[in-house]
Amino acid sequence: MRKLFSLIIVICLTCPVFAEKVKYDPEIKVGENLTIPLRNYGVFAPASFSLYAIGLYVEGTETDNMKLKDADRPMAIRLVSLSSLLGMNRLIKELRRGFSYGMDHDKEFLKTIQTRIDTFLNMLEKCGKKPKKYAKITFLYNSKHETEVYFESTLLGKIKGHDFKRALFGIWFNNNCADKKLRDEAIKIRKK
Repeated sequence: MRKLFSLIIVICLTCPVFAEKVKYDPEIKVGENLTIPLRNYGVFAPASFSLYAIGLYVEGTETDNMKLKDADRPMAIRLVSLSSLLGMNRLIKELRRGFSYGMDHDKEFLKTIQTRIDTFLNMLEKCGKKPKKYAKITFLYNSKHETEVYFESTLLGKIKGHDFKRALFGIWFNNNCADKKLRDEAIKIRKK
C-alpha cells in the first residue's frame, strides 16, 4: 500500500500542469497613445512541472525568433508564475544564467552590459516581493530604448539600451535558448 501511495504522489508531482489556462491581458499600454497586443504565450516546464509562462506582446506578424529578439520597437514579455516553487532567488539565478545563453555565450558582449544586468537583477532581488502563483513580472521595451521592469503593476525601474533588451529577450527567443518549445509557442501567431 505504501508503494502504491508513493507511486501516486510521484506521478502527481511529475505530471505537467499544462491544462491550466494562463490569463493574459489582451494588450499592454506603452506610453500615452500606444498599446501592443498579446501575440501568444508558452509554458516553461522543466521536469514536466510548470514553473512559469511567458506572454509576448508585439505588433505585427514577424515570427522569426531572432528578428523579434533584435527588433528595436516596443514589445513586452510578461512572465506569470505558475508555481510556488518559483521563488525570486530561483528566478534571478535562471535569469543570470539565461543572459549567457541569450547572447550565445558572447562574453565580450556581456561584459559591455554587465553593470546593467546586475542593476536589473538587483531590482528584482530588492523589490521585497515573491512571485507567488499567478504573480506577473513584465519586461516592457519602450520607444525610448528602455526596458521597464514591473512586478504586478509596480514599476521597479528602467534599464537603458537596445543592447540590454536584445540580451534580455534573447533569454527566451535566441536560437540557443533554454526551451525551444516555449519560444516557438510564444512567437506563434495566435488564432482569434
